[in-house]
Amino acid sequence: MKKTLFNRLLLSYMPIFIIVVTFTFFVFFQVLSEQSRKEALNANKMLSLQAMRLIDTSLKAIDNMVMIETINNKELSDFFNNEAKNNMYVNISAVKKMLDMISSYPMIDSIYLVRFEDNYVLSNATSDQLSNYRDEPFIIKAMDPLVSKQWSGVRNFEQFTVKGAKPVVSLVRGAPFITGEKGLIVINVATDSLQNSIADLYDSKTSFIGIRDAVGHALFSGSSTNEQTKIFSNYVSSYTGWSYQSGLVKGKVFHVISSLYNVWFIIGIAMIVVGLAWMLYVTRRNTRPLEQIVARIRDYRLPLSKEAGDEFSFIESALSNIIEQSNQYQQKHEEDRHLRMRYLFHQLIEGDTGLTHDEWKKEASILQLPYAFNSQAVLVIEIDKYGDFCCQYTRRDQNLLKFALRSVIQEMAPKYEIVLWAEWTSAFQLSVMVFVDSEDEGKSSVILELFENVRLWSQDNLKFTVTVGIGEQVTELSSVAHSYKESLRALKYKIVLGENRLITSEHITNQGQVEVFSHLNAIRSIIQSFRLLEDEWRTKYDELFNEMKLGLLTKDEITNLMNYLIYYLGREMAGMTKEFQEIWTTDGLPKLSKVIDESHSLEQMREESSTLLNSLFTGLQEAQDRRLHGATIRDMRKFIEEEYANPNMSLDYLSSTFNINGKYVSKLFKEETGQKFVDFLIDIRLQVAQRLLKETQATIQEIAEKVGYTSAISFSRVFKKVVGSSPSEFREEAARKQQG
Repeated sequence: MKKTLFNRLLLSYMPIFIIVVTFTFFVFFQVLSEQSRKEALNANKMLSLQAMRLIDTSLKAIDNMVMIETINNKELSDFFNNEAKNNMYVNISAVKKMLDMISSYPMIDSIYLVRFEDNYVLSNATSDQLSNYRDEPFIIKAMDPLVSKQWSGVRNFEQFTVKGAKPVVSLVRGAPFITGEKGLIVINVATDSLQNSIADLYDSKTSFIGIRDAVGHALFSGSSTNEQTKIFSNYVSSYTGWSYQSGLVKGKVFHVISSLYNVWFIIGIAMIVVGLAWMLYVTRRNTRPLEQIVARIRDYRLPLSKEAGDEFSFIESALSNIIEQSNQYQQKHEEDRHLRMRYLFHQLIEGDTGLTHDEWKKEASILQLPYAFNSQAVLVIEIDKYGDFCCQYTRRDQNLLKFALRSVIQEMAPKYEIVLWAEWTSAFQLSVMVFVDSEDEGKSSVILELFENVRLWSQDNLKFTVTVGIGEQVTELSSVAHSYKESLRALKYKIVLGENRLITSEHITNQGQVEVFSHLNAIRSIIQSFRLLEDEWRTKYDELFNEMKLGLLTKDEITNLMNYLIYYLGREMAGMTKEFQEIWTTDGLPKLSKVIDESHSLEQMREESSTLLNSLFTGLQEAQDRRLHGATIRDMRKFIEEEYANPNMSLDYLSSTFNINGKYVSKLFKEETGQKFVDFLIDIRLQVAQRLLKETQATIQEIAEKVGYTSAISFSRVFKKVVGSSPSEFREEAARKQQG
């Protein structure tokens, strides 16, 4: 009887308890399911992106290896420049090199070389004439200069009829690397290797990754395309142009199950309504006896319970525990907010978000971000000489200095009434998004003033300098990525424009860019003068750097030109005596390559490389002076330079002049200069002819006679073979450049 009221209340509220608990578990599992679904979709997108980056990295590594080997490898160079076409040693050496390349990069399925001069094809497994080679249609298409030399789409490659064809993607590179006039290097990568490289990234029973080339052909056979699959992400590689699609194998079933969420949610709401109705009914029914009890005890004053203190202590302890958990949750929420901010920043600069201004305002209020005005601009602050910075400071000091730089920007901005958002996007680049009111025309100058002061403060207080690349102002959030790319592009010209400064798109536009290929002839002329030990190479070298500075080349373009200079100089040294080759190998090549890689400015590169080349030049002179016939050959060269216009100039003429056998003269000339007598004479005559074509209006016949040719036809034939155009075409092109 004593527990009748307790049992009644317990039994009355038990259904409500069951309903509430059931609904709580339902909500928990539904929220968890929805969160899992979103995470599965995000993971699926990251899977596609990771696969794209993994394959692009592998293909870029192969591409870079081919470029380096094309420039530096002697076996490949000998194959393309081999005068004896059936030289088995050269072919075997080239095959061995191809096998080494395949061994170093297992993803490569096969390699073959195509030599244009005799249409000869040499692969790692066979050799044949181009007309008999089974891959002839692809080679002929690749010879077309209008065809892109990037990675091809999927195609069937059959080297032997017995083995059959296999699907591959191919990379075609010209040889030599810059001009591609000697032949082609074709690298074939089996699509099975690409598929195996990303096989560990996902479970084929639940997910799939499909890759299609630029024209839409699938790279992998057996891709999941049935009705149960659903594509959730699609990325296009900027390097290969391939599209990467990923999704779930049972994606449509997954989508249908997820759509039932709303139905179950309505059922849950109905359960709450039923529970509330039941609670009202039970409460009303049970309040009557409770009111009677309260009325009866009003006239009594109960003594204070001795155990009340223990109950309050328990409540206080419970409240303290709840407050502590709340603080921990708040701290975790703050950490998550910073991660979300950084992720959103990267999405904006990479162009992966389609937020409107209204959506941005909502997101900004949640993450406590700056208010988005109707115009934005991105600036990238890059630490100069980052390699020296890392060597000079410990990791802890580096982080402290970077924190100081970011803090100074955020503290200075309010003084200029500028709203900005800064995040480190790489180890040495701090990206800053500035929000501007486009109606305020003076804000652009204020932004420049702010970051100029940041640059000066960093120089004076942080003991390192920074260069600031400034992108264009854009009105749409979706265009922020364009502004970011513009700021990165501006920093590429730091090597020419100088470090520790602000670089805007106007600085780049106001400078007239020059074609990179226009410097190749100047480089070849420098190397010829250097090889012939002529002092005028120094003047030409300084002129080359002046032209590169005026032409506003990027660091990559300058590095490629200097690598071409090293390649061409090495090729010339290879044709000289063993003593000269040893001087180049031990002193010249390693030090010059290091200077090019570690230079931070064009002037630094010029000074340090000039010092090295001067030292190498002196060593070559001393080595030549020690040789027995060095002085004789120098006299012969001087004589040829003075008498080049003599049509009778020949080996016999030199032999009679210097009383030395003609064949011996040819041998000595080749050993001492690395160049045949005929080539040396033609170079001198054509240099004078080019100058006369540019500076005079003399006829072709008159110029031919002035440089030692009796026939204008012979002169024109030699001129076109060496220069690449006829004398009249050369004169017209020179006139156009002078007028333009």
